[in-house]
This record gives sequence, C-alpha cells and structure tokens, in this order.
Amino acid sequence: MSYRALCLFAMICGVWAGAICGSEFPLDLAAAQFSVGTTGEKTYDVGSLDRELARLGDALQNKPTASQVAETNKSLPSSWTIRTPERTYAISTRPFKAQLNPASARDAAAWLAHLREEIKSSQANGVPGSTTARSDLDKILSEPEFGAGRAPGALEIFRQRFWAWIGRMLQKFFGGMARHPIGAEILFWALLVGSVVFLALSTFRFLTPRDTTDEWKAEPSVVAARTWQEWVRSARHAANRGDFREAVHSAYWAGIARLEDLGVLPRDRAKTPREYLRLVCESNSGEANVSHIGKEPLSILTTRLERSWYAGRDANAEDFQDSLRQLEALGCPLE
Repeated sequence: MSYRALCLFAMICGVWAGAICGSEFPLDLAAAQFSVGTTGEKTYDVGSLDRELARLGDALQNKPTASQVAETNKSLPSSWTIRTPERTYAISTRPFKAQLNPASARDAAAWLAHLREEIKSSQANGVPGSTTARSDLDKILSEPEFGAGRAPGALEIFRQRFWAWIGRMLQKFFGGMARHPIGAEILFWALLVGSVVFLALSTFRFLTPRDTTDEWKAEPSVVAARTWQEWVRSARHAANRGDFREAVHSAYWAGIARLEDLGVLPRDRAKTPREYLRLVCESNSGEANVSHIGKEPLSILTTRLERSWYAGRDANAEDFQDSLRQLEALGCPLE
C-alpha cells in the first residue's frame, strides 16, 4: 500500500466522519492524517486489520447496548498500526470513536466498511515499480518542452558552430569597418541605394500588367492545308461524338476555306477571325456579289466561334445545325 494512498484515504475518512457528525463533531485534520512509524501498540498487516475491522463492524450491526459500546470504545487503541512491505503506518481511531454511540452505531459500522474498502483498493493498486517509473520519466522528458535538457545532436552542434562562425566573421568585418569610417559610410549608402532600386523594380514588375496579346493569336498552321470539304467532314465527326464545340470550330474554318476558294479572302491563316470578317466587309474584288452574300453568314459563324471556342461557352446541336445553314449560304453543297 502506498503512503500517498493511505494519507489520502485518512483525509477522506476524516471529512466523511465530520459530514456525518455535523456540528457536533468538528473536523480535525490532524486526527484524520496518518502518522508514520510504530506506536508501541499492536501491529497489524493488511489481512489482520481487515479481520479486526470486520469484527467491530459486525458487533455494531447487532444494535449494541450503551455498555457494549462503552466497552468497545475503551478497548480501541489510539490508532491502528499497519505494517506494509514499504513501511509502517498508523491510522487514527478518533474519527471512529466520535461516532461510537448507540444512536449512531450503524454510521460507525458504515465508516468501518468504507475503511476496509479503501484499504483493499489501495493494496490492489500497489506501488509502481522502478521500471514503470523510469519509462514514465523518459516519456515525459521526451516532450518538446524538455528538449533543452537533452544533449545536442551532431546536426545541432554543426548548426551552432556555423552560426558562431558567421557571428565571428561579421564581428571582424564590422570591427574593421569601424577603423575606416569613410569606407563604412560608402558601403552603407551603396547598400541603401541597392535596396531602394531592388524594391522599386520589384514593385514595378508587380504592378505592370502582363501582356495578354498572345491569348488572341491566330490558329496554328495545322488549319492551313485542309479544304472546306475536309473541314465539313471533321465537323460532322465531332458532332456525331457529341463534341459540338469542336463541330462549330470546324464549320467556321470550312467557311473560311470556301471564301478562300472563291477568292474573297487571301490564303493567309495568320489573321484573326475579326480580321477575316473585316476583309470580307471591305472587299472590292470582282466577286462583289459573292462578297456581299458571304458577309452575313461569316458574321454569324464568327460570332458563334467566339462564343463557343474563345469564350468557353457550351455549344449544342442547334448551334451546329445553324453553322451548317451558314455554310450552305456560302455555297457549300452539303448533301
């Protein structure tokens, strides 16, 4: 049984006895505590003390008379001395004697029963072995807050030596500068001007908008070699697999290829869709009638291309069918 557990139990017994007796029994913490050592009276072990407490409890449960209670009170020692493998303890009997009268015999018996349970519980818990205590201590010391108490590792030693070397170099450098005030002043202003220039350039690059003209470059040369018939087939294949955005894109380039065949547009695929449309609107070629007919269909194809291809909006089957109607208006036989 541990000394701490027995002390705690004695204090609990004193508090409990004071609560039962109320104002008639003021709590005496000194009487409720354990005293360590021998008292010159009978010494018990855990088992014999348990039997003695059981005997007293049974006697109190049988409704003793006043003379029996007085005799029991007289026979009680000032404390019960109990010897454990660790040391010897003395449990004061004052809390028990304070309740020992015929009117509160059952409360006294309950107090004894509670004392027996606490002694058994403390004995069962035992005292942690040194191995367990050592492992608990190692676990506590491994926490981050106790890291400063551990010996530094190789990496920590290297880091400390490195920063100590940096400190010595800086100390030598600035110490040498102190002996040359003019050179130190020149270095200071050079560093200050360099810092200002660096901050100014960084701020300028951050505030200057990035060039976005590359986003509207013309389609790559992959579109240059197809005829309008090939573009129409590519558009139909895309529509059959449900990719109407690609179908509208291919239909637009079929219209451009058709106008190139008619001579309305030059064979120059480096232009943007709006540049193609402007060329059709401003065309003064001999095919003026063709140019006039192709203006509205190409305008519709261009608008639909910009919405679905460049703006990223979804296209559907109706958009594709309308693109085919514009190709027919440009003279593309689709049947």
